[in-house]
Amino acid sequence: MADVNSPRGRGRASEDEDRAQIILITGLTLAVLFVAVVLLLNTVIYTQNLATRGADAGGAEAIEFREGVVDDLAGIMYREHRNRSSPDGVVDDFAASAATYARTVGDLRARDGVIADVSVNRSTVETGYFVAQNESDTGFRNMTSPGGSATDWTVVSGVNRTRNYRLTVDSATLSDDAGDAFTIVADGAGENWSVTLSNGSADAIDVRVRNATSDPPPKTFSHEGGNVTIDLTAGTVAGQQLPGPVWAGGVQSDDEPYDAYDIRYENGDNATGTYSFVVDSGTSTLDGSSRPYVVEGIYSVEVEVLHRTPELTYRDVVRLAPGERDA
Repeated sequence: MADVNSPRGRGRASEDEDRAQIILITGLTLAVLFVAVVLLLNTVIYTQNLATRGADAGGAEAIEFREGVVDDLAGIMYREHRNRSSPDGVVDDFAASAATYARTVGDLRARDGVIADVSVNRSTVETGYFVAQNESDTGFRNMTSPGGSATDWTVVSGVNRTRNYRLTVDSATLSDDAGDAFTIVADGAGENWSVTLSNGSADAIDVRVRNATSDPPPKTFSHEGGNVTIDLTAGTVAGQQLPGPVWAGGVQSDDEPYDAYDIRYENGDNATGTYSFVVDSGTSTLDGSSRPYVVEGIYSVEVEVLHRTPELTYRDVVRLAPGERDA
């Protein structure tokens, strides 16, 4: 056993103490470095989270603004159609109303430090026709031609596309026999699509949708009250999904060149209610003074939307054609 009191023993002990001190200092240095690295990584992650969160928030606000603009302008377009337009025409009326709307939303957004602008590109307007039957002073009228002269008749012919086709019918006036029930037909190019509305019970409506390749059985839809709204291009009855093929499935083309078709009614005396829709082309025996009536309309138009904040500039061009079947 070595004597620690000897010169050789004291030298070895000193070397051990130096080595221990070096190990201790090295360990402390590594610990400090590890802590610094962790703090640095946390700072980077935190900064990235803030940056990402800020971009998402700004983007979400811009998207919300765009969607609000689309909904509002769709309502303005529908109102201008209903108003039957001034002598300037529906395109001028819509453009003027859209400009007033743009100034209003621009002023409101400016209070929050946002530059917002909405502009209608008039060169992109696709004109068409607005067909409608309103409620009369005495209530609903039936679905016959003007004057009730024909129960089976063509509402408009030579149509390429149809959008925003909505009916409100009094289900109590529907036939309980599907064989002579009120039917809406899209007919063209040797193909046809149809929806038949009948009523087998109170507060319910039976709907049958079919074309040349699909003929599912009727489906019963329950509803509250006598009136029920059917959105043909959206494919819903009182908000519930329609059975069978989509509007004019197998008849209306999805891409150019479009195939022309007619919209006609059968057994129009077996339903009362209102309806309206927009087509991009066609001819009709109706006019602006008849009941139902047809006036010039806008099928689609492009709208430019700008939403600018200090953090984000968002710009988009939106095609406005509310109520298309694939919308």
